Amino acid sequence: MNIFMYSSEIEGIGKKIQEVLEELLPADQLEIFRSVDKLSHKLQEAWEEKPIVVILVCQKEELLDLVSIREKLYKVRLILVLPDADEGTISLAHRLRPNFLTYIHRNLNELKAVLEKMLDRN
Repeated sequence: MNIFMYSSEIEGIGKKIQEVLEELLPADQLEIFRSVDKLSHKLQEAWEEKPIVVILVCQKEELLDLVSIREKLYKVRLILVLPDADEGTISLAHRLRPNFLTYIHRNLNELKAVLEKMLDRN
């Protein structure tokens, strides 16, 4: 099982989410992307099973970039971590059809529990 993580933020919440992922699976199953273009390129590959993609959106502009590659995101199990619960942000986020949606200010235990369930399904 492969997990891809996108985060432009290296410290703070981005680092904390990365630590959660590293706790749940071997390092060779986790790939981290710092640009939407590199993530998009990776999503063009073929896989034996659907990867899990965890995306940390720090700014609404990033969400707009992600909407431009939404067709590729429809093929994965998607977890979105949003910067706020603003109506516009949530509306854009739902265009990506996430399997799970949470917010930066929420407890990461919920995110961890969802990831554990997704990993158990394999």
